[in-house]
Amino acid sequence: MLRAMKHAPSVSPVLHPLSPKWSCRARLIPALIPTFWRSWLFDPGSLTARLSALRPGQFRVRCQREGYGFPTALEQAELSLTGSDRVWYREVVLMLGEHELVHARTAVPLRSLRGPVKRLQHLGNRSLGGFLFSQPSLRRTPLKASRCSPEADGLTWCRRSVFYIHQQPLMVTEAFSPDLKDFI
Repeated sequence: MLRAMKHAPSVSPVLHPLSPKWSCRARLIPALIPTFWRSWLFDPGSLTARLSALRPGQFRVRCQREGYGFPTALEQAELSLTGSDRVWYREVVLMLGEHELVHARTAVPLRSLRGPVKRLQHLGNRSLGGFLFSQPSLRRTPLKASRCSPEADGLTWCRRSVFYIHQQPLMVTEAFSPDLKDFI
């Protein structure tokens, strides 16, 4: 069943610009990223928990789109997929009160949608981090960071990594609003 909200713009071009300067490449050296952003971009813990701690009781998730589709070129590369493979994706906004602080996209290869990972399709407006970081078999690749594309509606930095639950991969990409500084 395809579930997607109508008229919600896809965030994948924002999070996955055609020519990213990801930190794993020589074009973006992590040490040159401002300290504030470096601490958020390379924190391996739960982003949900960190945001929730800023304003207890105000954290919420707004699901913009979810459904089945094709992976972006970056998702293909990171998840070892072809252009004809399909993924289940979810695009959300992480908020404190009414303030949009993080736009995120999760891509899960259809072959990964079994066992505990299958539950991701039923998160709705609940946090992905709450699910992921409760999984005993969770493993995460190193975080990579990049500037957002110029069309990013004011979003400045983004990060990505691949998580594995029972050796099943899924990719999470998150783009941060500069408004996050107002909550520190």
